[in-house]
Amino acid sequence: MEKIDVNVYGDSYPLRVERRELTEKAARDVDGVMRIFAEKAPTFEAARLAVLAAISFAERKIELEEEMSLLRQSIARLNVFIGQNLE
Repeated sequence: MEKIDVNVYGDSYPLRVERRELTEKAARDVDGVMRIFAEKAPTFEAARLAVLAAISFAERKIELEEEMSLLRQSIARLNVFIGQNLE
């Protein structure tokens, strides 16, 4: 594990991480989303912007999980189809 500092929305956070590049990219993504929300709602404090960013990322995660589930189902159907037609 490596100790790094990441900056999000003007604040520095010391973290212990397994994958430095991944964590740094995640921090940049969070910072970017918070700044987008801040442009739309400039009176919101950082904590509220962070919650909005977290909800945005959670929604995207759920969308991707649903998409992966559909892809897995398609792969399973294709495997059955291939198995039936190769016999």
